[in-house]
Amino acid sequence: MSNKNIIALGAETKTSFSVISQKGTYTSDQLDDLLDVNIYKSFESNAREYLQENNIIPDVIACDMHPDYRSTYLAKEFFAENKTAKLVKVQHHHAHIVSCMLDHDINEDVIGVSFDGTGYGLDANFWGGEFLVCNRKDFSRKYHLKYVAIPGSDIAIKQTWRMAISYLFDAYEGSLEAIDTPVLTRIDAEKTEVIKQMIQKNINCPLSSSMGRLFDAVSSLVGISDTASFEAEGAIKLEQAAAKDILGSYPYQINDDVIDLSSMIKQIVKDINDDLDVSIISAFFHNTIGEIIFDVSKRISNETNIKKVLVSGGCFLNKYLVNYIENRFKDSGLELFKHNNVATTDLGVSLGQAVVAGTKV
Repeated sequence: MSNKNIIALGAETKTSFSVISQKGTYTSDQLDDLLDVNIYKSFESNAREYLQENNIIPDVIACDMHPDYRSTYLAKEFFAENKTAKLVKVQHHHAHIVSCMLDHDINEDVIGVSFDGTGYGLDANFWGGEFLVCNRKDFSRKYHLKYVAIPGSDIAIKQTWRMAISYLFDAYEGSLEAIDTPVLTRIDAEKTEVIKQMIQKNINCPLSSSMGRLFDAVSSLVGISDTASFEAEGAIKLEQAAAKDILGSYPYQINDDVIDLSSMIKQIVKDINDDLDVSIISAFFHNTIGEIIFDVSKRISNETNIKKVLVSGGCFLNKYLVNYIENRFKDSGLELFKHNNVATTDLGVSLGQAVVAGTKV
C-alpha cells in the first residue's frame, strides 16, 4: 500500500469516495446519482470536509476513466487546485476486481469476472461483461461479451425493450421481419423500425458488452419487463421468475476472445414460441451465464495457471447466479471469491480506484 495520501472519487451512481492516508483507509457512505445537483453538491462537500477535518492534502487523485462522470469532473477540479498531485484514471472493472482483492487480502494475479450495467472501456465502448487477468496495478482483458448496440444510449436503461430489439437484430443479422416473437408484437412497429434504422445507421447507438443490458434484453424478450422504473428492475424480476433445481442451459459460442450469445437468443425465441414456461426459460438463462463464467474461467486458468477467480459488479447481487457458480466451482481446482465486506456494486469502486492509484506512484 502506498504511503501517499490518496482520494478516489468513485463512479456515478451508488457511489462513494475513499481516502487512503496515514490515518488509514476510509470509505464514505453511499450517495446515489451524482447527476442530481443536490446529491453532487453533498458529495463534493463531504469529500472536502473529510480532507479538511483530517488535515489531508491529496498526493494522488483517482477517478473513473469515463470522461463525463461528475466524479471525473470533481477529480479534475481537485487536481486544478493542487497541481503537485497526480491524477490517475482507473478503468471501472479493474477497480471492481481490485476492491474484491482487498476484501480478501489478495495481492497476486487473479482472474477477474466483472459483470454490471456499464463501465467505460479502454476502447471507449461501454464494457460490462468482462473477464480480466489482473493484479492491484494492471489488468488485461481476456474475454468479453460480444458488442451490441444500445439504441438511444441511456434511454435504453429505462426502455429496456430497446435492448431486446438490439439483441434480436444482432442474432438474426438485422432480419427483424423474419422473427415471430411477442416483443415485436407488443412494441409498436414504427418504434421497432426506428430502432432498426438507428442500429443500421449507427445513430446514437454506442456499443456495449454489458451483462446488465443482456439481462434487460432477456427480461423484455420473455415478457417480464419492457421498461424499468428503478435500477435493474428487469434483472430482479427475471431472477425472481427463475424456477429452482432446473438443469440445462442454452448454447453459446466463443470466437477468439468474444462470447457470442446469438444462438442463446434464438433458442429463447423458440422456447417462447413453444410456450415453455417463463420460469424454465429464466432458469436456463441464469444457468447459461453461470456456465459461461465457469467455462471461460477454466480457459483462462489453463492459459495462465491462475487459480483464484474473483467476481464483482452489480450482477453478482443475483443470488441465483451466485449460488449456481458456487456449486459449479466446487472441487474444480479453482477458488471462487465474492465480496464479503466491500460492496460488489459501484459503491466499492472508489476503494478499488484508491488501491490501484496507490500502485502508480
